[in-house]
Amino acid sequence: MKILVAEYALAAGLGGTYEIEGQAMLQVLAGSFERCGNEVIYPTSGPAIDSGQPVVLEGPEEFEGLLASTEADAGLVIAPDVVLPHFLEVLESSTVNLGCSPKAARLAGDKLECTRALEEAGVPVVPLAHWPEPPEKGCHLYVIKPRYGCGSQNMRVSSSPRTDQGYIATRHIRGSSLSASFVAGEDRFLPLTINRQLIDQKSFEYRGGQVPYHTPRAAEIWSVAEQAAEVLGLQGYAGIDLILGDRPRVVDVNPRPTTSIIGIARVMREELGDLILKARYGGLPSEVHVEGEWSFTKDDLG
Repeated sequence: MKILVAEYALAAGLGGTYEIEGQAMLQVLAGSFERCGNEVIYPTSGPAIDSGQPVVLEGPEEFEGLLASTEADAGLVIAPDVVLPHFLEVLESSTVNLGCSPKAARLAGDKLECTRALEEAGVPVVPLAHWPEPPEKGCHLYVIKPRYGCGSQNMRVSSSPRTDQGYIATRHIRGSSLSASFVAGEDRFLPLTINRQLIDQKSFEYRGGQVPYHTPRAAEIWSVAEQAAEVLGLQGYAGIDLILGDRPRVVDVNPRPTTSIIGIARVMREELGDLILKARYGGLPSEVHVEGEWSFTKDDLG
């Protein structure tokens, strides 16, 4: 099978940590698909990885054209949440999409509507806050973050839930910052690992992770993650960020491969590429085998 792995940061030459993380994820996925006997192609602005065949783009605008014209048998797109749904629609016009549907990616990428959808379905979430909050709720801290956008960008803590246009406010919940990585098929949810996120407590910037993170509350976390995946209709590899306090509460949903795969590939016996293909075509196992532990920071990836 010929597989297109289209990682936007490297293809568009975004530079900085975006491109470093993107290239590291691309290397993991391309290598895994190849070890499973597949041919891999990937777009790039110039840099090459150790696996697959590069397709050099002259500029970011050629990324969409490659998705639309690919002759690959299947494709996987990794891109910022604000553009991912559109790119998935383009990909689906030409080949099989190995990731989430455009509809699921669009809902997951909208932090306001995603939180509302999960809350209405009874999934524990970090509660949204509104201005002005009723005084009987007392004094609280709030997290102000963009309604759209990846991860922990442009987040801050405030004593007020008042926000500018394009931002939302949530209650500030104390607890451990974790993520749950999984593969979802049409009829099966496959847990991979629970991961500890290394977060800068002042800037909220993601610094790295520990894979896996062992906790006696794993069953609680997986229950919430599976509920969220079902409500949002996630497919393929996805991840859910949570705060583990009084209960696991969903913070963000990532409808695409995340940096955690770099650690997962080092500790999981199964091949990520094989699991992603089985999520689409059938045959997902009931469990995976994880051995050891691996921690990394963004600086390690450079």
